[in-house]
Amino acid sequence: MERRLLRTHDILRYARDANSVQAMLDGYLNYYFVMSSPDRNLPRIMLERGINAPANVHGPDGVRRPVIALRSSPWKAGHATNPWHDEFDLDYGHVRYYGDHKVDTPGSPGVTAGNKALLEAGRLHTGNTVEQRLLAPPLLLFRSKTVERHGQTLVKGHVEFCGVGVIERIEPVVQQDPVTCRSFPNLAVDITIIGTFDRGDAIDMRWIDDRRNLALDALQANRHAPLSWSRWVRDGRRALPHVRRSVIPAPRPGA
Repeated sequence: MERRLLRTHDILRYARDANSVQAMLDGYLNYYFVMSSPDRNLPRIMLERGINAPANVHGPDGVRRPVIALRSSPWKAGHATNPWHDEFDLDYGHVRYYGDHKVDTPGSPGVTAGNKALLEAGRLHTGNTVEQRLLAPPLLLFRSKTVERHGQTLVKGHVEFCGVGVIERIEPVVQQDPVTCRSFPNLAVDITIIGTFDRGDAIDMRWIDDRRNLALDALQANRHAPLSWSRWVRDGRRALPHVRRSVIPAPRPGA
C-alpha cells in the first residue's frame, strides 16, 4: 500500500469536487488524496458535518467502526448553526468537543447520528479490555482554517489536521441557543490527543486503510498505528498521561 503521512498542523485543501489522484491542490495537500484508500474503491471520508462516521466494517473478529473524523469550525462558533466553542489545546494534548444536538433537535442528546457514533465509540475507548480498545475507532481531528490565497482571505475550503484522539469522558451539558436564548441539552467530549513524535508528529494513513479493510482482524488493522495508540490499546486509561501529546518533553527519571 502507498505510504501517506499526515502531520499535525498540516493544512489541507478540502474541495468537494476534487479528485483523489493529485497529492497537491492549489498549493496545499489534497484532503481526498491523503484520506482515500490507494485503490480509491472505498467511499470518501467526508467532512461535511462536525461528526463524520464512516460505515462499520465486518471484520473476521467482529464489527468495528474504522475511524471517526471530527471537524470544528471556529468561524461558526457562536452562530445559530454552531452555538458552542470547541476548545483545542494541541500543545498539551487536549480537546473539548461538543456534539451535534441543537436547540430544535427533539429527544435526548444521543439521538443524532453524530452523538450516537461518539457514545458508541466512547464505550470502547473507556473499555476495560484490550479486545474493546482494539475495536475503538481513532478520532481524526480537524478544524477549519482561514488562509490567504491569491490576495484573498478564504474562510472555507481548508482544514488543519490536529492529531489523533482518544475519548477520556463524555458528559451531558446544557447549552444556550444564541438566537432564541433557549437552553438545550448536548454532549461534551474530552479527548486526549496522543503523541506521534516517534513518527515525526505524523500518522501513517495505511493505518486507516487497514482499519477499513474487512479482510483484516482488529489486531492486524492496527499494524501501522502510532506506538502511543498501541500502548493505549494495551494498557488502557492508565496509559493516557504517558501517551498524551505535549510539546514539553517529559522529565527523565531522576532528573
